[in-house]
Parts: sequence; structure tokens; C-alpha cells
Amino acid sequence: MNRSCMLLRRGALVAAMVTGTVATRAQAQSSAPDQRERYAPLILKLPATARVLSLGGAQVALRDVDAVFGNPALVGTGTGLAFSAERYESGATAGQFASSSTIGPLGIGVGVQLLDAGPRYGLFPAESEVLTRASAVGTTSLAASVAASLTWKQIRWGVAATYAEERVTDDRAGGVAFDIGASKSVSVLGSTVGVAVQHLGPRLDVAGRREALPAQLAIGITTAPKGVGKWVDVGGAAELDVRRDGELFPRGGVEISYSPIEGVTFTGRAGGRRPQLREERPVTAGGGFTVDRFTLDYGWETLREGAGHRLTIRLR
Repeated sequence: MNRSCMLLRRGALVAAMVTGTVATRAQAQSSAPDQRERYAPLILKLPATARVLSLGGAQVALRDVDAVFGNPALVGTGTGLAFSAERYESGATAGQFASSSTIGPLGIGVGVQLLDAGPRYGLFPAESEVLTRASAVGTTSLAASVAASLTWKQIRWGVAATYAEERVTDDRAGGVAFDIGASKSVSVLGSTVGVAVQHLGPRLDVAGRREALPAQLAIGITTAPKGVGKWVDVGGAAELDVRRDGELFPRGGVEISYSPIEGVTFTGRAGGRRPQLREERPVTAGGGFTVDRFTLDYGWETLREGAGHRLTIRLR
């Protein structure tokens, strides 16, 4: 009994300390300048596909064609091609291509992401207001990635290399970043657990300014679709990103699928996130339909001004 009381007291003390620390940190952040735009390039901080967007950005444990952008350990677990495009309130557009396949024991993934916010004038690094304001300074961001994975000791391991570049007016910054990931299937709800260290590399240096990459540790879990009734399946994804400055960004979502006949599936999704960018807002949603090996997904995100709309075509 005494031991239980001591454990309860210690737990209460730890909880009080954590609560006090979080409150103090939040108060300090509210009075400090907004630091969410401090890392570059912008393209590495945007969701790659409509499905990822509508699940709040949770991707590190997601088995899909676009795993090259989330966790290199999962490339090859979902094979095929994916093409995406997103239109933002400012008129800025983003595009993406991803391919995932297997060669013997290896999973291979290739991906390209592009953001075009127009030929307006400004300074490096680009800020997220280019997504919502037509009068904001413009930018072009590019990220090209290649990843490989294999299974060892019942765990999937993977590594990815990305060339990332950002252009603002006549200023250009580019460099190589690396991701290292691991993933394992667990029996609970047919889940997949993933962890990845993302965007490791040197600072980008241009026009006398140096900006760090948005390096972070991502930990997440996804559940396999579970039947609810005869034709309905429910699944979900959750993730916690720990940015290089110690900030925590939880994100996740659920998806409900309805299959009236074999080979045809309709899916609805809803997600939430703690925004990493000043122009982002917490709520995301979307849906899609699949006919045999063809899938069309739609993703929607709320922004400070307007919204973003992303379409993805997947061919398996």
C-alpha cells in the first residue's frame, strides 16, 4: 500500500513537472517570434500525396507506393506508380511522382516532388505564405529521391538519398539529404510500426544565409483495414514527429472503405495534425475510389487563407 502511494505521488510529481514545462514552453513561444518557417526547403515540409494529406500527414508507417517520401524501409511493400498535383489558394501548384518496385530481396523506390509558386521576387528561404497569398514572394522547390529497403532479422530496413533545391528569384540553394528507416509488422490489429530519421544533411547556404534542413524523428503506426459488417473496413494511422529543435508534431487520421462489389472500393478519410507551417491549419479530409488496379484519391487541407486541393492517381 505504501509503495503504491509512493508510486502515485511520483507519477503525480512527474505529471506536474511535465505540465509545467509544457505550459512554460507554450507561454514562451506565444511571446517569441514564430519559428515554424526557420527550415528549408519548403517542399520537404509538404505532404506528398492526397492519401497522406487526408490522414493528417501520417506516413512513416504507411505501406504505399509513395513510401520513398515517408519511410524508406517500406519501399517495395506497395508496388506501382503514383502521380499527384495540388493547387493552393495563391495559385501555387505542387506535383509529385513516385514509383515502387522489388528487385530480388530489395525494395526500390524513386520519387520527385516539385513546388512552383510563381516568378515573384523575394529572399531565401521561402515561407509558407506562398501557398495562400498571391502577393507573397515566390519560390520553386524540388526534391528528387531514391530509396532501397530489405528485410533482416524480421525487420525491414531502408535508406534514402534526396537532392533538394530551392530557388527564390536569383538565389538558389541545393544539397543532399538522407533518411534512415525501420519498420516491423505486429500482430495487434494487423498493424505496421515505423520509425525514420528524416532529412539529415548539411545546411543550405545561399547569398550569405544558412538554413538548416527540417530534420526530424518520425514514429508511427498504421492498422490494417478491419471489417465492420459485410462491406465496410476501417483503418487508421498515427504519427509523432520530433523536429530537430525538440518541437513535437502529432498527426493522424482514419479511413473507412466500402466495397459494394469485388474490385470496386470507395474510401472516405479524415485527419488532424499540429501544423508545422504557419499557413497550415489542423483539419484535413479526403476520399477516393478504386477500380481493380486504378485508384483516384482526393485530399483537402485547411489553410490560414482558403484551402489546398490535391489529386493523386495510383496504378498498381
